[in-house]
Amino acid sequence: MPVTRTTPTADIAHPATYALGVPHAEFERRRREEPVGWVPEPALWRHSSAGRMQQQGPGFWAVTTHDAVMEVSRQPQVFSSALRGAFLHDPRTPADLDFMRQLLVNMDAPQHVRIRRIVSSVFTPRAVRALADTVTRHAQDLVEAVRQRDNFDAVTDLAAELPLLVLADLLGLPHGDRHLLYRWSNNLVGFDDPEYGGGDVEVYRQTFAEAFQYALAVAVRRRAAPRDDLISLLATAEVDGRRLTDREFCQFWLLLVVAGNETTRHLISNSLHLLLHDEQLRGRWLGSPLPTATAVDEFLRVVTPIMQFRRTATQDTTLAGTRIAEGDKVVMFYVSANRDAAVFADPHRVDLERAPNPHLSFGVGPHFCLGAHLARMEMAALLDAIAPHLPRLAATGPVVRLESNFVNGIKSMPVGWT
Repeated sequence: MPVTRTTPTADIAHPATYALGVPHAEFERRRREEPVGWVPEPALWRHSSAGRMQQQGPGFWAVTTHDAVMEVSRQPQVFSSALRGAFLHDPRTPADLDFMRQLLVNMDAPQHVRIRRIVSSVFTPRAVRALADTVTRHAQDLVEAVRQRDNFDAVTDLAAELPLLVLADLLGLPHGDRHLLYRWSNNLVGFDDPEYGGGDVEVYRQTFAEAFQYALAVAVRRRAAPRDDLISLLATAEVDGRRLTDREFCQFWLLLVVAGNETTRHLISNSLHLLLHDEQLRGRWLGSPLPTATAVDEFLRVVTPIMQFRRTATQDTTLAGTRIAEGDKVVMFYVSANRDAAVFADPHRVDLERAPNPHLSFGVGPHFCLGAHLARMEMAALLDAIAPHLPRLAATGPVVRLESNFVNGIKSMPVGWT
């Protein structure tokens, strides 16, 4: 076990730390002093039918600079997603690990390559562009709806609703079912937050079971009577004569539901928070014609909705001058790499004209996010729809942040019209 350092000012491993916001000062210290530094994991309470217990991981290497994160991402044969999964917490049992390996983010080649080829044949940039008018209409309708109210919540009424409506259209689901997607996503991604999963293993497993049952029923219906939607294409697509199995289909469907909801929701809500609380930034956005695409990428960099992913070393290696042992847990903190002064000038400033902008918010390498085009489109549509009304929008209460070391999330943000 590596020798631990003096306890830092902020515990970047503890989910509760992030309820106060991302500890950027601690990440800055780490980039400067220990770009690959050892972090002991805290003991966290878990609940199940067997009772209440404490769970504590072995610790991990925090990778915090842009170059080091790039190096890990581009060496999947050395830093594996499948060996112990891509999430910071270790699977509790071999059965849990086997189950998690069915998710695309927890796969290595060659399985990852096969599944991604099938999905990529359907989820193309061209297919996403075909949704542009629908996404724009949803954004405009949502903004018009909240304009009729004196006060509303910018998360539940705007930031969460847009990706849920788009997902319902994309998946060919009734709009009324979109709040199922919201609940499932909160329970899984918000597992550590007291309001959602609350560390309850049974809630986590029941959510998976409920979501899989729903997905499998949809797949059966679409294979029998295909429609003009993404789910029909996924359920019937073939590569080299092979379709997705039922289990593979359900796993990707759930990944699409969670990633397609969480990333965009937290990107929009955090970006609105920045615009509401930084008068100069709001003035720059409203005062001159800036390319929306460039602004979206800067918000992606500054917010970094998915803050980290984990890998496991398959062999003894060296990273940024630090010796990594086979089996060690290695965690790439995109939220830190995106503010690396070696790559981004004045990294804590929101520069809506920043170009180039090599942020890592969608990852890099073989696991680059398949939904990047859709997330950018939704964010741009919402920005354009809300822009004329931003001068009258103001915060009416404090934000409530998610207790999560995985996503940079806001649960609630009360606002109103002045």
